[in-house]
Order: sequence, then C-alpha cells, then structure tokens
Amino acid sequence: MAIGICCSVAGWSISPPQLRCVSVDATGDVTLSWLQPADATGFNQYLIYASPDGTNFNQIGQLNSLTTTTFLHSGANAVNQPLLYYYVAACSANECAFSDTLSTLEFYLSNQGSGLAVLSWSPIHTPSLPSSATSYDIFREYPAGVWSPIGGSTALIFRDTIDICSSMLSYRVELADASGCRSVSRVQRDLFSDVTAPDMPQLDSVSVDYTTSTIRLGWEPALSPDVTAYIIYHLENGLWVPADTVEGVTTWVDDVNPATATQQYRVAALDSCLNSSAMSDPQHNIRVTATYDLCRREAYLSWEAYEGMPMEVESYEVLFSENGGPLQVAGQTSSEQLTFTLPGLVPQSNYRCFVRAVNYGNIITASSTPCSFLFDAADNHDFVYIRYVSVVDNKDLEIKVSTGTTISFSKVHLYRSVGDDQHFVHLDEQYSDGTDTYIFLDDRDLRVDRNLYYYKASIENECGVETKQSQVAHNIVLTGSSESETRHNHLDWNAYDGWQGGVSGYWLRRKSEADFVFSEVGGYLSGINYDDDVTTLRKEGEGMSYYVEAEEVFDEYGFMEKSVSNTIILKQLPVSYIPNAFYPKEGGINSVFLPVHSFVTMENYNMYIYSREGNLVFHTRDPYEGWNGGYNGTLMPAGCYVYKISYTYGSDGEYEAVGTVTLIR
Repeated sequence: MAIGICCSVAGWSISPPQLRCVSVDATGDVTLSWLQPADATGFNQYLIYASPDGTNFNQIGQLNSLTTTTFLHSGANAVNQPLLYYYVAACSANECAFSDTLSTLEFYLSNQGSGLAVLSWSPIHTPSLPSSATSYDIFREYPAGVWSPIGGSTALIFRDTIDICSSMLSYRVELADASGCRSVSRVQRDLFSDVTAPDMPQLDSVSVDYTTSTIRLGWEPALSPDVTAYIIYHLENGLWVPADTVEGVTTWVDDVNPATATQQYRVAALDSCLNSSAMSDPQHNIRVTATYDLCRREAYLSWEAYEGMPMEVESYEVLFSENGGPLQVAGQTSSEQLTFTLPGLVPQSNYRCFVRAVNYGNIITASSTPCSFLFDAADNHDFVYIRYVSVVDNKDLEIKVSTGTTISFSKVHLYRSVGDDQHFVHLDEQYSDGTDTYIFLDDRDLRVDRNLYYYKASIENECGVETKQSQVAHNIVLTGSSESETRHNHLDWNAYDGWQGGVSGYWLRRKSEADFVFSEVGGYLSGINYDDDVTTLRKEGEGMSYYVEAEEVFDEYGFMEKSVSNTIILKQLPVSYIPNAFYPKEGGINSVFLPVHSFVTMENYNMYIYSREGNLVFHTRDPYEGWNGGYNGTLMPAGCYVYKISYTYGSDGEYEAVGTVTLIR
C-alpha cells in the first residue's frame, strides 16, 4: 500500500538526506546508508521507502535518531529480486525532505560454457552520484568461503576468464562511495570450467644429431603459468599425429622416425586442466643431397630450405669430415643459397657432410641429416632428347625425355625458363633406372593458359658432369575470343617448337555443352589460328571447349609424338525469342509454346507456366522443351497464361523474362 506524506509547499526548513549506498548481503537483506541532512532543523524522524518497480513505493521503516544513518531492510529477498528501489525522507513535525532514489545493483551472471564468466549489472543511480567511484570492484569466491578481488570495470560489464579446472564459482559487484559506504550486489553463482587453451609454445629447432643421426626437437617454454606438459606432433600421411607427451622438459628425441626422410613436427602446450594450446608452426629436418664431379674433384651439396626458425635463418654453415676424421668447416652461404660446392675431394675417400642453419643473432641452430658418399664414379656417353611438352589436366605440364638405349648415365636433369629460353633454372632430376624414357611432371603453380614454359634436359655421367643437353621445347598456349554478332569463335595458338622434324600439322578439337567427347574442327590445320562458325550449334549451350594438338613429323629417332595445349572455354551471348500465343493443334506449326533459344546454357535453366489463378501447370529445365497446353494429361482451356523464364550466362549474367502467352483453342 502506498503511503503519502503531507509536506509544506512554502519551502522546507529541513534538508533532504543523501542516500549513498545500497548493499545486499548473502541472505538477501538490504542495508541502506545515507548522510544526515545538511540542515536538520526540527528533525523528527527518518522514513524509509522501498519499491520493486520504481513506481509504487511503500514505507518499510522509521528511525527517530538523527545520527542513525543506516537501515537494514530485513526480508527484502534481494537475492531473488534483481532490482529494488529505495529512498529516505527526513521529516520534521510539519514537513519531509526526500533523498534521491537509488536501486540495488541489478546483477546477472552468464555462463556460456566457453570458459568465460560474463558479469553485467545496472547502476544504482543514473547519472552516477558525484560521490560514487568511477570503477566497479569485482569479487569472486574461490575456494568456498574465500572472497578475492579479481578486477575492476568502468563499464557495466566484466569478463572473467576461468583458470580453474571445474568449480562452483560465486561473484558479486561492489561500488565504493566517498562517504565510506559501499553498494554491494546480490551474489550469483554457477559451475564453471577452464576451457581456455594455454599460449602456443614456439618450436626453436628440428636438428639431427651428427653421431646418432636421430632427430632432436627444442622449443621455448609456453608463457602460460599453468602449463604442465608438452605434446609432440608428427606429420603422418597428411595428418598431425601425437607422437609423445613430455613433462618438465623442452627437448625431445625421436627414436622412431628416420632422419633420412623429411620429418615434420609441431609442439603444443598442455595445462593442468588438460587444455591444449594450438600447435606451433611446423618445422622439419634438413636433408642434404650430394653429387660429385670426378673430373673436377668437387662435390655439389644441396638441401631443403629450413622454415619456421624464430628470427629466421640468416645463413647456412657447411661442415664435413673425410674418412672418419674430425669435422671441418667448409664454408657458409646466405639464407637464400641452398647449394654449396665442396672442392678438393680425394679419390676413393669417404665423405660425411652436414649443413647447419643459423638464425639472426646466432642464437639458434639446426643441423641437417648427415650425407655420406664415396668419391668414386665412371665416365659416360651422352644422348638426350625432349620428345614432347604437353598440358595435363589443364594445369600441369608433362615432359617426356628420351636418353637412348646404348648409353650409361646416372641422372636425367630438367631445366625450365619462364617466358623465354634465356633464364633456365634447375627444376627436377631422376636417377637412371635402366630404361631410355623418363617422364617429368611440372605442377609448380603453372599458368598454362597464358605463359610459355621452355624446357631442356641433360644427362649426368658418373663423374657428376652433365655431359649433354637436349634441344629446347615449350608448351602450346591456346587463346580465343567469341564474336556474338557473327556467332564465330576465333582461336589463336603459338607454334610448337622443339621437334627435330618439325610439326606436321595441328588438330583443333571442340566440345559443346551437349557433347560428351571432343571432336575435330576444321580438319588438318597448318596455321596457328582458326575461325570457328558455331551458328549451327545454337542449341548446344553457350560454352564451347577447345584444345589444340600438334603432331610431330616422323624423325630419325623413330619418334612421332603429340603435344596438347591448354583447354579454353569460349561463350556466346545467349538470345531468347518468346512467342505471345500458340495453338496446340496436332500437326500445327505453332502447336507448342517453345521460346526460340540460341546458345542458352544447359544448366540453371527454368521455365514455369502458371494459370490465371496462379497455379503451376508446367515446369521444365530443358531450354528446348516446350508446353503443349496440357496439365496432368488434360488440355487446359484457352486463355492467358503467365510464363517465367530464367537462366544464367557468362560468368555472372542472369536472364529473367516474365510475361503472358495466349493459348488458343
């Protein structure tokens, strides 16, 4: 029941009290704190009022002592009522002066199961009291019975990242006042778990022990204080598989996987709640390969770039031993140079070499797998010929190399130059397997639709000398354009170079959207361009696929190979003519409602026919299927019907036509 107070309207002689704090205790009782009136002339009593909604206030107490400036609202049940409103009146015999209205801190706790407690609350007064602190204090109870401050917030929200494995946690919010009192929210609690992953550790090095040839990992400790162990991951068949878990150390030795193969590793931190960090960036062991030149008494070392080292690789040191002797420093290369020439080899001597990656600052090193070889070889004869360069899967290039059948050699090398035949770099190599034919696949991010790639091959004898180079050969690049006005597709390609006898001719092959296989267009072609009239193919979709095949003149080696270009798709602009009436009479000229389409794609085509009432009476996805005026075996009555025709064309074009067609009976 609301209680009214009669007050003088001629002006007060008593000042209002200043309500400063509203504090909720664990039982839900609320304590109010205020300051005495500045002018207490004629003071008689304090009257205390409360409301659950800020509108309907009821008197809940009365104090007769001026110096008593706190009041306990027993039974307020503020634990279950998130918001209660209060004000205090100072009264004389004839009048009352009222304080501002304050509310309890409307406090909520959100647990989304993500290891994060989200606290939110409302202010006790808007705007904030001048005497209130600018920051709210946040308290958490853990363990039971122990409340600790965990932070502050100038906003009305706070996020607490849980660092406890699993526990029932309680929270409250407090706001200090300059008068010395504090407003305290109700307590909210929930079950929280630590699901926050620790910081990712940094893998320093993957190094191979020179003596044992085992792989050793080293990493920096994770920054998170509760890390208890580390998980070592190994890449197996494309999957990162846990290989081991270690505690209290930041090194690990792989006793299982051989250093002779490329082994990739990552490390993750594990905290006391069994939360795992993200895996570190991968690193792998360095493998060194060696070829040697018996004639020059030199060995040529090459190795994989070391990736992922903190502060990056600054240089590589090359070390070797001869016939089991002490290690010697052979030299150093920059981080970009992954090769080294080891001079002064002694015939019939055994060499053992390795490369050491060194980061900037010379703080971290990683040693490669040792490479051993006997400096012993025999001379070779030479013959090598590139039989073709041909596009595979419209993205890679296949290079077929012949070495003849009467020679002896150790390796076949392949070199590539992009755009011209002047800047060759070593691309690949294969060891001799006793045959005379070697197939190389170049799949290194090629653009076979725009770039010419020049190749040459060489063979290396057992002295390590590349004794013979092949001719230069390159791919065919097919380009084209479509002319919608004339319905012609114009195609151009470069001449294939590299065959001893030259090109006998070119075959242009085409496949429309309606075809399942490519067929020849234009027959034997001696030139390097062709205009294809596709007018008669208007019903076979918008796109035409093409590729060119060059054929070799039979040469003295007995070869007559072929080279295939890239495949391109040329698209004609579609056109649709839609009749406005039809007469479904058997044998009639206009007996089916069928738009006349040219070069409309076979995909994403739809034609809908609706009755005047909006009922769907016909639908087709075939641009060359029409409506005969029937529905479910029944002839529809004469009248107007609505059609909707849509399809896509080109890369992002969309066609849609909506209109009416008259069915005539």
